[in-house]
Amino acid sequence: MTQIEATQPERPMTRERPWLLLAVVLLGFVGLALLTMLLPHDRYIRYQQLSETLHFRSIWAYERIAFDDTPIDVAVIGNSRLQSAVSAPVLQERLSEQLGRPVRVANLSLPQEGRNAHYSVARELFAHRDDVDMVILSAIEAMPRDGHPAFRNIADAGDVLAAPVLINRGYGDDLAFIPFRQMSLFVQSLAPGAFGLSGFDQEGYYGTDYDTTVSYQSPTGGFIDKDSVYAAELLRPFAEERVRSITPPVLPEILADREFAIEHHYTRAIADLAQANGAQVMFLYMPIFENPDPLREEQFYTEIGTVLTVECIAADAGLYSDYGHLNASGARQLSLMLGDTLARLMALGESEDSVEDREKVSLC
Repeated sequence: MTQIEATQPERPMTRERPWLLLAVVLLGFVGLALLTMLLPHDRYIRYQQLSETLHFRSIWAYERIAFDDTPIDVAVIGNSRLQSAVSAPVLQERLSEQLGRPVRVANLSLPQEGRNAHYSVARELFAHRDDVDMVILSAIEAMPRDGHPAFRNIADAGDVLAAPVLINRGYGDDLAFIPFRQMSLFVQSLAPGAFGLSGFDQEGYYGTDYDTTVSYQSPTGGFIDKDSVYAAELLRPFAEERVRSITPPVLPEILADREFAIEHHYTRAIADLAQANGAQVMFLYMPIFENPDPLREEQFYTEIGTVLTVECIAADAGLYSDYGHLNASGARQLSLMLGDTLARLMALGESEDSVEDREKVSLC
């Protein structure tokens, strides 16, 4: 042994454990992420994050629920087909006229599909209101398999964490978004003015009787003309393409709760909320132009509430602004028909008519 080697201190014989360090880092990250869920923030600011998106009108929906004391007897919560088809002012006028008493309607629908976002709106609704008698939800030809893109923006953090995991392709993205969202909302709530935000402004409020079926200025698509009318030849190719794009169920019926996890889970959750608050649930199916296909999972819906259909409008191109959305004229016609049908069903009330007799009702 050389003199240099003899003077070197002996190194302790240690066994490296990189997995332990990795576990500590991972647990620390998860712990901090969970702590962000406890950060308080202004819920109104949560909705204002959507001001420059396709879902900008959800801000009005929150304002109508949380800041406007006018009753909401009938709440419409669905997709863009319902948003463009049900004129709340027309429907409430018809219902009030038919029933001989004031009935207030609010269309709280959002563009795009996703029952998880509908649940978030419904939860907000019942948290602020005890006057809701009916919730009308959307239904389409085949259930969507994915959630709504705005769910992670408007949902409570705990609801995102507790969302179905199996066959929920958006679960990871939604969950990963929450820590940043919570921190951002916390800071924005401390100094809203610094971010161009403010509290509820009565002057900027769209109003109690805001109509979602008329022309409007969209922050993403410019001016949306709801008075337009197109020939059937222009609508037909888009309608046929939409029908071809529908994917039927691929799993056995016994696994429907997994294939359509979001739709099944949150539809039942909304029904539970409604039942706990003394409200009933109905579904409204708006057909594609010239393609009033039956609901492929109709039984699931009829086990929860009455399914309303309106097949007769599908043949009239003059009522559509595109393959699946009504124009203002079509919305008025649909809303009058819906008002007549709902008034009849509401008048029946606790009559001896069996539930089975009203599982599916046509407005036509």
